[in-house]
Amino acid sequence: MPRKCPDCRTVVVAAAGILAASAVYAGSENISFPSDYKTEFNYWMTSERFDNNQVRYLFANDLAFEAAPGGGVLPDGAQFVMEVYAAKVDAEGEPILDADGQMMPDFMKLVAVMEKGAGWGDAYPEEERNGDWEYGFFTPDGTLNEGVDTAPCRACHLPYAEEDFVIFRENLDAAAAAAQ
Repeated sequence: MPRKCPDCRTVVVAAAGILAASAVYAGSENISFPSDYKTEFNYWMTSERFDNNQVRYLFANDLAFEAAPGGGVLPDGAQFVMEVYAAKVDAEGEPILDADGQMMPDFMKLVAVMEKGAGWGDAYPEEERNGDWEYGFFTPDGTLNEGVDTAPCRACHLPYAEEDFVIFRENLDAAAAAAQ
């Protein structure tokens, strides 16, 4: 069973403490928004977050998808896209589920991109580094949101070092193997 990200409030508080004690590291400017991801990337899973009422659709570029089966380190240029939707909720703020018990998406909140580039991890201290992965947040139209702190991304992905910092790596590997 995939491990879950730590409680988001804990991650944000911990990340705020880290940032208060250290320099803020740039990195999102390295990320490119793949405007063709819906047609050119491989959809590989849906993730539901009941703790914050989000539905997330995950996509991988061909480079990541073809290299994924069997585990191991993914190559530079590997890129993931995660569409983040607010879930439909009832009057009490509880998610509305479909006939299969799945959360139903309402509106797209943002698009998160995780991309790997040679040497990108060098900008971070070892205890914060996610290999050479970098993170960026975009508006649904593809505009980089430079004001979003990516420290919580690094904190959440850090426990997945053996999976090359990819959460749900088993799902990625299985989807990629099934497509070959």
